[in-house]
Amino acid sequence: MEYHQACNTSQIPNCYDAGHNQSNQSSHQLFQEDLYATVSPLLFVFRWLAFCVGIPIQLLVAIVILKSRRLHNPRNAFCLGNICCCFTILVMSAYEYLLLIYRPNCPLWCQIYGVLVGSPYTCLLVTLLLAIIDRWFAISAPIKHRKYITVFRVTVCLITSWILVLFMNTSSYWLGMNEISVSCTVNSNIMKWVSLSHLALVSLIVVAQVAVYIRTRNYLRFNAQLLSMRYKHHKMRTNSTLVPDEYFVHLPDKTICRLELEASVTLVCGVTSLCVSALPLASTFLALIVCQIDMNHLLKCNHATLVAFIPYMRDLLLLHVVIGPILYITRSREFSKALRQTLPFIRFSRLFSQHGQRVAPSLVQRF
Repeated sequence: MEYHQACNTSQIPNCYDAGHNQSNQSSHQLFQEDLYATVSPLLFVFRWLAFCVGIPIQLLVAIVILKSRRLHNPRNAFCLGNICCCFTILVMSAYEYLLLIYRPNCPLWCQIYGVLVGSPYTCLLVTLLLAIIDRWFAISAPIKHRKYITVFRVTVCLITSWILVLFMNTSSYWLGMNEISVSCTVNSNIMKWVSLSHLALVSLIVVAQVAVYIRTRNYLRFNAQLLSMRYKHHKMRTNSTLVPDEYFVHLPDKTICRLELEASVTLVCGVTSLCVSALPLASTFLALIVCQIDMNHLLKCNHATLVAFIPYMRDLLLLHVVIGPILYITRSREFSKALRQTLPFIRFSRLFSQHGQRVAPSLVQRF
């Protein structure tokens, strides 16, 4: 999708051609107006592939979680919330292209698009942040977590957070600062602040994931030391001169190393997929804001070039929407077992969980 200046909704191509013939100062003014979206063949194919791959995977995860009682816990409730957000993002991307292709005469459809654009991905980031905070609480205070955190409370928390996100993203409309467009355009100022909120949320998620990783590693090492102390104490009490089996002596250390490796892989996968998909768009709008503040034109910014990058950066968000559920399927042994019970004809257990038969499930599976 490409964004153009929307100075007159009936003559948008002419406005775009005129905008290309202006100087950098006029490009600065272009960014002040609404941005009109047009269909790009390359991005259309990318969205179509993301839709065809993402929707079946998300429906599969949602059906398995809902049908399997063993997955009815707060951790998977957050996962189901992530799936709902991912599904909404893909539906919103398809709805956006339908508006551009069919151009409905009723302005209500364009107003719905203008109100909702940007909110689904913000809801996804908020859900991810809440899920990571929940994992930190589960590791730090497992008894309190088991007592106070329930599926119902998680559901209420997620729905409340989504309503607040929609309320905040549309605040400029009901405060009278902006008017809802009837021409299927995107208000650049709203997209600018939504992208900045994405940047802040991504930063918080990365910090939270690192905190959970450190907490998990400390917990695993504490357990290893505790097991070693118990073994030495038992050996002194029995006064045994027998040499124990080497496997049992080194099993805790090997297990801890394996679990720390899994925690590291989880951290790297989560942070990398998030940064690759979300940071480019936020960085583009941050650069536009910096150029907008530069009144003396010291940076010599080309606003038209930055605006041209926006559609490609936006569609990178769909990459995160598709990769996230795939990572959950491939790394969760609990989900793999539930999937084999729900869909018996699926035979990929050895591919994802063969290594889990000898080692107890790790704490990082909860992430």
